[in-house]
Amino acid sequence: MENKNLIFSVLREHEVTKDRKSLSIYLFTLFSFLAIVALNAFLYQYIHWLTLFLAIPSGILLCRFFVIEHDCGHNSFFTERRHNKIAGLILGFFTMVPSHLWNHIHDLHHGSVGNLAHRNKNPELWTMTVTEFINASFLKRIAYRIFRSVAMRLIITPFLWMIIPRIPLPFLGLKIVSSVLVHNVIYAVILYFIIVSGNFLPFTIIYLLPVYLFNVMASIMFYLQHQFETTSWENDEKWDLYTASIHGSSYVKTGRFMGWLTGNVGCHHIHHLNTKIPCYELPFATEKVSPYVDVDVIYLKELFHHLNCVLWDEEAKKLIPFSDLKKRVN
Repeated sequence: MENKNLIFSVLREHEVTKDRKSLSIYLFTLFSFLAIVALNAFLYQYIHWLTLFLAIPSGILLCRFFVIEHDCGHNSFFTERRHNKIAGLILGFFTMVPSHLWNHIHDLHHGSVGNLAHRNKNPELWTMTVTEFINASFLKRIAYRIFRSVAMRLIITPFLWMIIPRIPLPFLGLKIVSSVLVHNVIYAVILYFIIVSGNFLPFTIIYLLPVYLFNVMASIMFYLQHQFETTSWENDEKWDLYTASIHGSSYVKTGRFMGWLTGNVGCHHIHHLNTKIPCYELPFATEKVSPYVDVDVIYLKELFHHLNCVLWDEEAKKLIPFSDLKKRVN
């Protein structure tokens, strides 16, 4: 049986925010992105195809932006809360995900992940149980199949995530709605001058395409963080935060480059146990605590297997594909 007190004690040792290291990471990522955008704008006049190629490193750096924005939301990237706030606001502008909006929905996620009774509060991917799916109407089952399809996740969802943060939803509160509206006004002004100057196509290639690529990569990692075959979902009376964090959050083992690209978000089980650990400390915390936890390791090559695990089987305690429904019914 896992010793929770020991695990939490080990993880507390890695609540080590190094301001100078964080600042160097922040500035390197920010200026690298701006440099590539400037280079792309220059090269577009001469070699169009090269700007398409350079959309890849731009998208990668936007992933890094979002990782830092995420840590700033947890106040773990810098020691001073106001520094986290300012840094998150700046990066949220570039990722097109306002930091106030992101912090709100992410806090909801951390507080109710894996809780079947709070799926409406947790902005997690729509997940139905086998029983719910069988008893659902024909149209709802069709909608669910479309929503949980591979094409939806890898092609359409990244596009939607460029639009959804633009919507000022009143129930989110005045602060968040105001933040979304301010972002939208700034984006609209910038876009107006881009269109008037006849530069919409280069803008799409140089900036919007990298944002889309970033959202593709984010969509994959977001999915694998909690939507894997042996994840954990429980009803309210049996749910507890520790189990949901360590067994309902994944350990996606990646190489060094993917670890750098995603800010070590593959160590998601550790992040959910202790949100004060900055991204660059997560691999060390994971290694230190690994002898005391029993978690399934996931690899990126298994992505399509887990993408097909779409229904929560409350009897088997795992996500199953639609193809297993016949076995479950019989």
